[in-house]
Amino acid sequence: MKKPIAAFLFVTIALAGCASNVVSSNERSVIVESQSMNAGDAQTLANAECAKHKRFARMASKADYWDRNYVFDCVQ
Repeated sequence: MKKPIAAFLFVTIALAGCASNVVSSNERSVIVESQSMNAGDAQTLANAECAKHKRFARMASKADYWDRNYVFDCVQ
């Protein structure tokens, strides 16, 4: 019984490290960190942040092996 629970917790914690999150945002730009370099998740988060200012996210730079940040411009 304890082994399945421990395995579940390990997988949950490991996957949490792969999530995308907003590092910085304002009405003109959004920076999203994505350890898994998932452009789709990054775009979704950036769209949500830009929508707060009635704008749309346009990718300005992609993440790569050395820099896991996506940069988006919020455009009208």
